[in-house]
Amino acid sequence: MAHYIKSLFKFNKHNVNYSKGIRQGLLMLTPLLLGYLLGYFQFGLLIATGTLANIYVFGGSDKSKLRILWWCAVGFALCITFGTLTVATPLLFGILLLLVTVVAYYIFSALEIPGPSATFFIVTFALPINMPIAPEQALTRGVFVFIGGIFALAVVAILLKLQEKNTQERAIEAEYQSLLKLVKEYADSEKFKKNTEQLVNQFKSTDKQLITSFTSNKKQSEQLHRLYLLHNNAEGIFAELLELKTKEVETLPDVLIEMMQYIERSVSSRLEEQEIMQWREKIELPVSFQRLEKQIYRTDEILHSPTGQIEYEANLRQPLYGQQLKYNLTLDSLVLMNTLRYSMIMGAAIFIALMFDFDKAYWIPLTAHTILIGTNTIHSMERAVARTIGTFIGVFLLTVILSLHPHMIVSIIVLALSATITEVIIGANYAIAMIFITTQVIMLNGLASGKLSILIALPRVVDVVIGVIIAVIGLLILGRKNASQTLPDAIAEVVRYEMSFFYYVFSRNEHLAKQAPKFNELKLRIKLSNMNSMYQNAHGELFADSTKISAYYPIIFALEEISFMLSRAQNNPKPQTIDDVVMGQYLIAFEGIATHFEQHVPLYQGTGLPSLPQYTNIRTALLNIQQYARLRNSDKIGDPQ
Repeated sequence: MAHYIKSLFKFNKHNVNYSKGIRQGLLMLTPLLLGYLLGYFQFGLLIATGTLANIYVFGGSDKSKLRILWWCAVGFALCITFGTLTVATPLLFGILLLLVTVVAYYIFSALEIPGPSATFFIVTFALPINMPIAPEQALTRGVFVFIGGIFALAVVAILLKLQEKNTQERAIEAEYQSLLKLVKEYADSEKFKKNTEQLVNQFKSTDKQLITSFTSNKKQSEQLHRLYLLHNNAEGIFAELLELKTKEVETLPDVLIEMMQYIERSVSSRLEEQEIMQWREKIELPVSFQRLEKQIYRTDEILHSPTGQIEYEANLRQPLYGQQLKYNLTLDSLVLMNTLRYSMIMGAAIFIALMFDFDKAYWIPLTAHTILIGTNTIHSMERAVARTIGTFIGVFLLTVILSLHPHMIVSIIVLALSATITEVIIGANYAIAMIFITTQVIMLNGLASGKLSILIALPRVVDVVIGVIIAVIGLLILGRKNASQTLPDAIAEVVRYEMSFFYYVFSRNEHLAKQAPKFNELKLRIKLSNMNSMYQNAHGELFADSTKISAYYPIIFALEEISFMLSRAQNNPKPQTIDDVVMGQYLIAFEGIATHFEQHVPLYQGTGLPSLPQYTNIRTALLNIQQYARLRNSDKIGDPQ
C-alpha cells in the first residue's frame, strides 16, 4: 500500500511546463486585477474565466493550437450563456449540462485532442450557479468570456510568432535526426527494431501536424509545401531502409551514412535559413543501394528547389474533422463505446447531484468527469485516489488561507498562483496538481459568488467523495473487459481494410488505376487508431491478463508497417502491379488472418507468399503476423478474454 501511495506522488520532472504555467497565471491575473482596480470586478472575472482556453494548448501544429483556442473561446461563451439562461430550472440545466459534457467529450476523443477534455466546459457552464440569477445578463456574460478566450488566443499567437522555429519545422528536423540514428544503428537488429517503432510514431505525429497546418496564406503555404515534401521523402528513405532489412542486407556502405549526416545537417540549416551547399561528390554503389541513394539525393533536391517547383510537386491534404467525427460513430468504435459509458455515468452523477439538491451540485459531475477521462480503467481508478487525496489537502490549505480573511487582491493572487502551479506540474504529477486545481476552482467560484469564506471550501470534500464513488461504481459495472474482448475484432477489421487497400494499389484493374479516386486513408488511420486505443485500454482493464494482451503488440505494429507501406505505394506515381494469381494468394493470406482473429479459426501452416516487385516489407509483415497467429493457435499465446 505504501508503494502505491508513493507511486501516486511520483514526480516526473521532464513534464514540468514553466512557460505554460506562467502564461496561464498572468492571463488570469491581468483581467482580475484590472477589473478590481477599475471597479468592474465581475467583468474581469468573466474575462479571466475565458482565458482558461489557454489550458487546451498542447502539442500539435501552431495552426491547430490557435484553432483549438478559437473553438474553446466560442464553446466557453456558449456554455456560460446557456448556463445563465437555465440555472433557475434544474431539470433543463441538468439536461443541457449532460449534453455539453458528452458532446465535448466525444469531439475531444474522436479528434484525438489532448488535454482536460470537457473539464472547463463544465466549469464555465456551471459558473452561473455561483452568480446572481440574471437571465438577462446571459449574452453579456458570454461576450466577456469570449473576450477572455480571444485574449488568450492573441497572447499565444504572439508567442508562436516570436519562436525561432515552428512546431512543424522541429518535427521535420526530428525525423531526419531519427533517420540518421536508424542508419548508424542499422547493423544492430535490436536497436533497428526499436528505432523503427519510434519512427513510425514520429511519422504519424508529423503527418497530423502538417495536415492541421493547412493554410491559404501564400508565404506560409510555400514553407508548408517544402516541409510536406521533406516529410514525404523522409518516409521514402525509411521505406527503402525497411526494404533493405527485409532483403537481409546486413550493413550499409559508409558513404551512405556520410550522406545521411550531410542531409540531416542540411535540413537543420535550411530550416534555420542558413546557406547550405549541395552534395557534389559522385559515388558508385551496388544496385541494391541505388534506390536508397536516389531517395537521399531527393532530399537535397527538395532543399534547393525553387518555390514554384515545390508548389507544383507537393499535394497538401486538408484536415477532415467532419469525416473523423462521422467515421467514429460506429458501434465498433472505442471512442463511441467510451462516450456511451461516459454519458451513462455522467447522467447518473448529474441526476444525483440535482435530485438531492446538493449545494454547488456541479462539483459531483465535475469530479466524476475528471476520473472518467483517464486513459484506461486502472488509470481512472488511480485518478480517483489522486483526486480524493489532492482535494482533501487542497481544501485544508484553502481553509487555512480563508480563515485569515485575506484582502481581495491577496485572493486574486492566490487564484492566479494556483492556476500557475497547476499548469506547471499537471503533467508531472496529477495528485499534487489536484491540490492547486482545488484551490483554483473553489477560489474562482468564491470570487464569482462574492462569498469568500470557509463555508465554500469544506462542503466540497463531500461532493468529491460522492463524485468519486459514482465514477468508480460506474467503471466497475461498465468498464470491466470491453476493450480486451473487442480487440481481436478491431484487428480483423484493420486487416480487411488493408486487404482492400492492397488490392486497390497493386491490382491490374485499369478502372482503379485510371478512374477511381485515391483509396480513403483517413478511414484506415481511424481504424488503426481505434485498434491502438483498444490495445492501450485493454492493458488498463481491471481483470484482463496483461501478459496475453502484450502478445498482440507485434501484430499491431506489423499492421502499422503494412499501412505505412501501402500509403507509400499509393503515392508512388508508377507503382508496379501484380498478376491475379499472386494477388489471390495475398488476398487469401489477409482474409485468413482476419478470420483467425474474428472467429478464432486456426491458421494452419501455408506455403508462404510470393515476393512483391516493390514494397517487399508488406510480405515480411504479413508472414510475421501469420507466425504470431500460429503461436496463438498452439496456445503459446491465449485470448485475453
